[in-house]
Amino acid sequence: MTVPGNGVSVIDCVEYGYVDIDTSLWVTEGHQTKFSSEIDGRDILRATFKKGVLRLQATSYVGVISLNDHVVVRVKPRVPIANLTRMVIETGHSVLPLTAFRDYSTRGTADDWAMDVYTDALLSYVDDLLDAGLLRAYERREGEGHLPHGRVDFTRTVQRFAARSVSNKAAYSWFERTVDTPVNRCVRAAMNVVHQHLTKTRSQPRRGDRSKAARLAGQFHAFEEVSDDPGYRFLEDAQVLGLAPLPDPRAYYRPVLDLSVAILRGVGLALDLGGSDVQLGSLLIDTNKLFENFVRVSLAKHAAAQGWPVAVLDGNTDGKVDLYDVPVPLPAPFGTPMRAVASRDAGKAQPDVVLKTLDGRFPLIAEVKNTIHGAAVDTDTLPDRDEVEQAVTYALRYGLSFTLLIHPWIRGSKGLLYVGRVRSIDVYDYRLDLSSDTRTDAALADMARVVAGLARLTIDQAPTSG
Repeated sequence: MTVPGNGVSVIDCVEYGYVDIDTSLWVTEGHQTKFSSEIDGRDILRATFKKGVLRLQATSYVGVISLNDHVVVRVKPRVPIANLTRMVIETGHSVLPLTAFRDYSTRGTADDWAMDVYTDALLSYVDDLLDAGLLRAYERREGEGHLPHGRVDFTRTVQRFAARSVSNKAAYSWFERTVDTPVNRCVRAAMNVVHQHLTKTRSQPRRGDRSKAARLAGQFHAFEEVSDDPGYRFLEDAQVLGLAPLPDPRAYYRPVLDLSVAILRGVGLALDLGGSDVQLGSLLIDTNKLFENFVRVSLAKHAAAQGWPVAVLDGNTDGKVDLYDVPVPLPAPFGTPMRAVASRDAGKAQPDVVLKTLDGRFPLIAEVKNTIHGAAVDTDTLPDRDEVEQAVTYALRYGLSFTLLIHPWIRGSKGLLYVGRVRSIDVYDYRLDLSSDTRTDAALADMARVVAGLARLTIDQAPTSG
């Protein structure tokens, strides 16, 4: 669709879906792509051919992507995920911030992750505010004295002075242009909350907080004439709440006021597409990495809670092992021993999840893949062959008789499926249902029971899936 009035086309798709956009909007006559500098060179959108036509394809990044000045692409997850925000917070998964704005809903309570996002946004908004100019308003002031100015208040003058035969004093009033308005008090109060967030005591000081606090201190100077309102009475003001329009020349205050109100009310941020509570820069999420991290973190939490006698490791770092052995003696198929290339580089076997015991054994490894199966059919389908080949190779290397794949569920059976046997290796596939907030915890607990059972860590409780 096209947004009326600004000529920008907004196109929706799902991750890894093809995006139908007229090539004139993103390819120059010199056959160069016209991408925003923020996404140029990143694997966010790919130019590809399908049926002989040049098209764009989304990748694993979901969120709102400003392709260029003419096109905005909104990419949704291809699997039903009820709460992206929870997954990001629990894993500490990084998001890719873009300057392209989008609207978000607020939800729950603001934690450190949400406050970090709010902090960066507020600092940017206040910089823009100071560049454009603070909103000022005329407010009525009253005074009494020998030298009145403005308008003399005759009723008050008679009551206060003439009735007491004081003839050389008068009561008067005037209007004064000031920045000390409810709107600016709201922004200043949000700045105070952000300052407390940046300067609170932490076990590990965070990189960049000091420079952000210094930047905020400079912004406070511009608000010196704005008074503090500890009672937040400005939250009753119609302009602050968006119930009354701001002056047209000061319409740029609306996003920073919505953000300030969210900060002051302590509400969290929902990453799901949709909503209209607050406008921030788009935050892109790599769902491939997010799903992998969420599965591993969830298993580690259950391992700690249930006292599993293993460590849950990331095979990309701590849990990896050499892929190749160099046998002794070396093979000599033609009479002379052949030198092994692996003697210089043994390669790495890097499963996404590795269970390791204290004595160094590996009771289970798993490959976590954010791919879908059976989306268009009612029957269960096989995992992708390359995924199975990788998982079987890793099982052989870790000396296991089985391997486990973990996928997000979309249709068909949920929980543990037995795929089949590749020579000596049994292949299992767990399909994790993240489609509902209310059932997510139960699904994660069941996945943990399955993993513990396959690894023979527990024998008293059978998994509930299958």
